[in-house]
Amino acid sequence: MNGNCRQLFPDQNPFSTAAVKPGAIEFRFCGDSNASSLVTTLQRNRWHGEIVGPHGSGKSTLLQTLLPVIEAAGRVVRYYVAKPNESQLPIPANEQATWTASTQVVVEGYELLTRRQQKMFDRACREKQAGLLVTCHKPQGLPPLFHTSITIELAISLVELLLPAACDFITPIDVRDSFSRHGQNLRELLFEMYDLYEQRRPQ
Repeated sequence: MNGNCRQLFPDQNPFSTAAVKPGAIEFRFCGDSNASSLVTTLQRNRWHGEIVGPHGSGKSTLLQTLLPVIEAAGRVVRYYVAKPNESQLPIPANEQATWTASTQVVVEGYELLTRRQQKMFDRACREKQAGLLVTCHKPQGLPPLFHTSITIELAISLVELLLPAACDFITPIDVRDSFSRHGQNLRELLFEMYDLYEQRRPQ
């Protein structure tokens, strides 16, 4: 790679994990929704709610966008990630005892918990008067807060945002082709853009 190409296309792939992980890109809202309005709705629902959407549609990114606003509203966030086939709740020992009425419990992958575990979370939050915000692929019975979805227009705009300005070897057609394969799974689409970038960038 000559000096000019190296300057235009640095060795760091713009679709690397660090560049696309939740929180690296701010969530793109459509219409009148924004982080403040969602937190207002969450507060109105006594700090209970669920973010619903398919795999890779931005649920984790939305959470990362909401958390600072939730904390600015005076909530103390306690963040947990559910894992499949786990027999125990994803809570460190004795941490539940520290929950209070200002605690905002956040659970990613809520549907991965058993019904018994979900009931334990719900009961613990009610006993401590803590809030409960979860992400899930299908509604789990909490007040609906937001439904994430990916359009082809959004996918193209995000890819263009990440690409170097002079890049012409990944095009909207590439994004459309990938979108047709992966649909609303933006995560898989960006993985494919990573591979295309590695294959096509000037050497």
